[in-house]
Amino acid sequence: MFHLASFDEITGVAYGIEVTNPTMVARIRRAADSLNAYEIAARLAQAITEAADAAHIRDFEEAQFGEASADAVVDCEYHDELAAAWSLVAAEHQLIIPEIIIAHDGSVH
Repeated sequence: MFHLASFDEITGVAYGIEVTNPTMVARIRRAADSLNAYEIAARLAQAITEAADAAHIRDFEEAQFGEASADAVVDCEYHDELAAAWSLVAAEHQLIIPEIIIAHDGSVH
């Protein structure tokens, strides 16, 4: 389920969210305007955790029933987009920088 990805792949997802869901990105940018760096990082961490939880539920349903329910699929897609949007905003606020990730073997988990 989990795999290592290069920073370029991760940033591609984050910046692609501006194209696929610009309304979500605009909403998160507005929310981030009133947050400090620690609060943005906390929101990003929460979004990543929720995306992982949604992926686990989807995978569980696929393993148990042969396919995931529509709710599990939609939840997984939504939380993936939310994590990507918060990643983009965190990068814009310089909370995510490639040099830090590359220093830890060039991959993210």
